Amino acid sequence: MIKKALQDDDMYGLRRTGGQAYSARLSIPRDRWADAGKAFGTKTGIKQEVVRSLGTREKQEAIRRRDKALAAMREDLDTRLVAAGFLPIHGHWRPDWMNEDRLLTEALEARREIAATSDRTDGGDRQMGPSDPRRRLIEGMDYLLEERAEQLEKAGKNSSGYVTRFREVALGKVTPIGPLFDRWMRDVESTIRQQTARGHRLSFRLLGEFLAFQDEDAYSSQDPETLIAATSVESVTKRRIGEFPEWLAQRKGLSAKTIQSRISPLKTFWDWLERKGYSETNPWLGATTGLKRRAGVEETHGQKREYIESELVALLQADPETGKRGDYGFGSALFDLIRLGLLTGARQNELASLTRDRIQPPETEGALPMIVVTSEVAKTRNSRRRIPLHPLAYRIIKERSDALKDQSGDASLFPECPPGGPDQKRSWTFSKRFTDFRRHVLGDASEGQVDYHSFRRCFITNMENAQRKGVSACSELIRDHLVGHKPQSLAGSTYATKDFGGDAYSAAIMGMVEKGLPSEVLKALEATQNNRPPYPWI
Repeated sequence: MIKKALQDDDMYGLRRTGGQAYSARLSIPRDRWADAGKAFGTKTGIKQEVVRSLGTREKQEAIRRRDKALAAMREDLDTRLVAAGFLPIHGHWRPDWMNEDRLLTEALEARREIAATSDRTDGGDRQMGPSDPRRRLIEGMDYLLEERAEQLEKAGKNSSGYVTRFREVALGKVTPIGPLFDRWMRDVESTIRQQTARGHRLSFRLLGEFLAFQDEDAYSSQDPETLIAATSVESVTKRRIGEFPEWLAQRKGLSAKTIQSRISPLKTFWDWLERKGYSETNPWLGATTGLKRRAGVEETHGQKREYIESELVALLQADPETGKRGDYGFGSALFDLIRLGLLTGARQNELASLTRDRIQPPETEGALPMIVVTSEVAKTRNSRRRIPLHPLAYRIIKERSDALKDQSGDASLFPECPPGGPDQKRSWTFSKRFTDFRRHVLGDASEGQVDYHSFRRCFITNMENAQRKGVSACSELIRDHLVGHKPQSLAGSTYATKDFGGDAYSAAIMGMVEKGLPSEVLKALEATQNNRPPYPWI
């Protein structure tokens, strides 16, 4: 049985005048009395209520006329308030259940309950006859929707759209992507970095743009994120999204490798939908066919490389305080991180994020001090490692540590590199400053050829050179441990020890610098070690 919208209060919104006629009475919230007074131009400056005659002395007739009268009175009040420069009587408020996200969430919950309820007919009762629990649950949902429809009508809003959308979702006719995508993101965000999460959201936004492109007349005015959230799972078919990879390549100018990274979250999301029972098939299966081969061809033409000897010498000898766009105070960071990257093979964020407590003293008399790459900054599980510091590198670390005002263990060794970006990496701003510096020193010809990661490529190349010159400590397995790669051989990845100790790693680093590093580069390192610009905090 439908509950009465007025909760059995027949006189709600009604007033009986002295002549026994009924009037509709619209109360104005206390905090809006002054606004209403100005809107109506009252002498007292306030207005507490609006009263309009219903033109009848019959109570039941007055009740029938009341709702339409109150809706018209609210509309008139809102019109006057807006014309006077104020918000409508209730601002932009609407019942929370009218919110699109709330609607979809409640409808999906109703859908799960309906699916889990038996449809086997039972005895029913004398008046209604045989029925089944699922039908009774749907009838209860319909009663709720009727109540809400009444509230919408009283507020002067069209209720048919709300009711229709709720029923379509609840009865399994459509499954909107929006709330399911939010659930999926909450499920995976604890295991991925913020930058990866941003990539997932970008993939769905691009899909929304693609769907809008497919039907410009229907969707040209819609925001892509709103469009994809409202799109149903059932409508995303293999035929519909078949041209998505070509659209990303031709309209967005994305490389094959980037297209793969944009489609991958979509495929993973649909795998999740299948496991949860919201989709029967995954339309993204096979969507990246041919992209891997195309990506290989593209990489062959535009693959980055290590620095050649003359480039390294030029970078080491250049003044890091020149060629910048303004005074960023990054000269000392550029000077130090270029050298640390070349001598350790570590990634730029692994180095820029170093703290005092991540510096380990030598394990034995012949070993070197080490830096520790912890899980907080490691890119992969294998990236958690220890890297010995050659004396040229340790001098940089020690001088920075000694010069810090903050001598606590978690004090950053590179305080001039502020955290930034979606994952608050200390390499965020440094990466941009290094790009400026590299372009200034090496020119535009280096664009697309080398980057900071090229120091890591140099480190691996130098390890290989040292091994060929007889430095047995620079073995492939030791090299993989030092750079944080998973060993390629089964024996190395499965059976070999995960840590060969400081002596073995130290011997590899010393051998790499002495035998693998080009002689002119080593000379430039030694000759310029006193040329560092002053620290910006001193």
